[in-house]
Amino acid sequence: MGVEVHVKDTRRFKGGWAFFGFDDMVKTAKMTPKTDACYSCHQSHGAVDTTFVQFYPTLLPIAKMKQTLSAEYKKELVE
Repeated sequence: MGVEVHVKDTRRFKGGWAFFGFDDMVKTAKMTPKTDACYSCHQSHGAVDTTFVQFYPTLLPIAKMKQTLSAEYKKELVE
């Protein structure tokens, strides 16, 4: 089992965000390579700023209220 973290930092990461994984209880996470499919999937399908708030029932209503849903996500809803 592992833990993954989605970090937003526009100064540190090209594109403004990165994924890190903590595997086998290691104290220091390794950055997931930008070539991994998770980056393009989050970019294309993340409802708010590359995150999947659409799978969290407490977050999606807030995103709708604050009108922060991405254009890509809204397009998926119509299709």
